[in-house]
Amino acid sequence: MPSKFRQRRALTRLLLCTLFAINFVDFSSAISVSISPFFIEKVVKAGSTVTDTISYTNRGPEAASVSVEISDFDVGETGEVGEQPAGTKPTSLAPYIRIRPGSLTVAANQQVYFRYSVRTPQEFKQLRAMIFFVSTPQVPEGANQILIAPRMGIPLYVENIDAGRAKLEVQDLRWERSPEKLDFLLLKLVVTNEGERNLRPTGFLEVDSSDGNFHKIFPFNEGQEPVFPSYQRKWNLRFGPVPQNELAIKLRFATSATTTYESKAVIPAVDR
Repeated sequence: MPSKFRQRRALTRLLLCTLFAINFVDFSSAISVSISPFFIEKVVKAGSTVTDTISYTNRGPEAASVSVEISDFDVGETGEVGEQPAGTKPTSLAPYIRIRPGSLTVAANQQVYFRYSVRTPQEFKQLRAMIFFVSTPQVPEGANQILIAPRMGIPLYVENIDAGRAKLEVQDLRWERSPEKLDFLLLKLVVTNEGERNLRPTGFLEVDSSDGNFHKIFPFNEGQEPVFPSYQRKWNLRFGPVPQNELAIKLRFATSATTTYESKAVIPAVDR
């Protein structure tokens, strides 16, 4: 999958892109931007400094005024993202991060770089923050017109190199055919991260029909959604389409940097 498409899809899934009507100008002046990478994870020592850059590309027809905002955030059991004011959570990275420039005018079809610097405290396991880029097109005002200003966010995680590595424990795993569409499989999965760092468990689902006419491999956690340290994650994932006759399935995904989980099951045929 192209990285640009994956970036936009991941941002949409995580609900990190919001739109605000903030002035009145023409709809045709709506801005188009891309930001890379779509998430950042750094593993460093306590009391150290890490710096890097985020690329911002204005693909729209107008110049844009870009400002940077930082907020705390959390992710619920089912993947919903909650935003909080910067510095309010114990895991907040906000007190330790600086981003330059804080605002910038970016010409049409121009790519620029924002540099961030983090000075970590002496004691921490994981710190995180959301870096938002608010983009306002620079166009003349007009009556009865609306300006759309995207607010796009990149999560930044900084983890202590001495923190315990991530390790998932599978709490519950159930398969059924989707009630809405019987040619789709529904996975209900509950896992807990018992480590002190993030884990983005990737893997696959292999499906074979009993008559030998169907074989397909589906990706697991294609969007690379993380499981936070000490957090429980509940997934309801659909895979398909698949035949309605009896199926043999095998699910395999990473539970740490060195271990995997594997489960096999038989899905009965649909009653005719």
